[in-house]
Amino acid sequence: MRRLREFFFELFHALFRYYNFPSKLGLIRVGNPGEDSPVFLSGNYALTVKRLLRKLASTDCYLLVANSRGCNVWCAAGMNEFSEFDVIDAINVSGLKNQVRHRRIIAPAYAAPGVDIRAVKRETGFNIQWGPTHLNDLPEYITNGLKRTGNMSRVRFPFRDRLDLALATATAYAMTIALGLIIAPGFFGRVIALIFGVYLFSFCLYPLFPEERFWRRAALQAGVLLGLQAAVGVWRGWAAADFVLWGAVLLGVLLLLVLDECGSTPLHKTTLGHWLAKGDYRSLFSPVIDPELCINCMQCVLVCTKSVFAARTGAVKNVVAVRPDDCQECLACVKQCSADAIFTRSGKYKQDVKSVPNLEYLATRDWSHLRAEDRWLGSKTQLRGGIPVVCEPAVGSIASESEALAGAAGGCSWSPR
Repeated sequence: MRRLREFFFELFHALFRYYNFPSKLGLIRVGNPGEDSPVFLSGNYALTVKRLLRKLASTDCYLLVANSRGCNVWCAAGMNEFSEFDVIDAINVSGLKNQVRHRRIIAPAYAAPGVDIRAVKRETGFNIQWGPTHLNDLPEYITNGLKRTGNMSRVRFPFRDRLDLALATATAYAMTIALGLIIAPGFFGRVIALIFGVYLFSFCLYPLFPEERFWRRAALQAGVLLGLQAAVGVWRGWAAADFVLWGAVLLGVLLLLVLDECGSTPLHKTTLGHWLAKGDYRSLFSPVIDPELCINCMQCVLVCTKSVFAARTGAVKNVVAVRPDDCQECLACVKQCSADAIFTRSGKYKQDVKSVPNLEYLATRDWSHLRAEDRWLGSKTQLRGGIPVVCEPAVGSIASESEALAGAAGGCSWSPR
């Protein structure tokens, strides 16, 4: 019976993911935690809290649930609905200071676009340490002494997440046109079925299609789906008008899909205008770091889930942008950079992130004095201590490099160069 309830709970939230379902705020004791037990941070989206508790079930720890307005952390953080103020309030109201001796909270990296960790430290004394990007990595992260390893900082888009997204988006569109079932149940029922079919096809088979460049992904999906629909039409003996009608409906649904894929996945984010002009999903934001302003705090490296940035650990220690084309424009790096050292080559941004107060100024600054930094584009990197490091010909001393990487693994203890 318990498993059946959990199945329907998951199914309900998969279908209605775009609607806020808040859970109770406060400090949850998991197992038998003590004053040295780790503290994990979450927003109060009911599905996330439920899944987190499952992953943490075998660990004695605390789960601090802060107010994200019943929304998932990443969306809430970008829209300024999950900020440092919500984390500060959760810490103070829960009496966390009296529960633990340490002053460390492990937060999801997806909270970085909205939470100013310096303000949390200043107001509460607690340091924010960025945990693994995906909650499936939590057990290994805990086993590894609360340190990220391998690709724990990289974004993941596994089948379960893709299925959830497909069902949620299709449900939202189906509910939008559901009134049409009263007028023409046959037609609108087929449209709804087509919406579910297209979204399940695209997201469940996501890795099988090529990256979107010059519209090739969209064109291939359109060709496959139109071919499948035409085969069904021949089998069922459609008239010419039916082929035209349902071909147009299918192309309309595919246009919705393309629009959603401009920002609905955790892999990329752009505008429909950019897609129409360029035929790809590359971000408008193209980060580049000013080496004179960079204080080597490493926060941009630690919060980036696409490995856009990499550390230099040789004679010169700073951060460089090596893969700006992979940027997903979450702007966590800009939010966490206390030195305002991150410029953008394009001077453009999608304007849907509301959590960076001076974003317009930062995003439109002249970057022409940083053209020499383009020499780092495409540089080979290695993962060391769970973070990408530039492979340079001349490497600094083993002692200094180990010290720097140890600081990165701890979260916020890197020293300025």
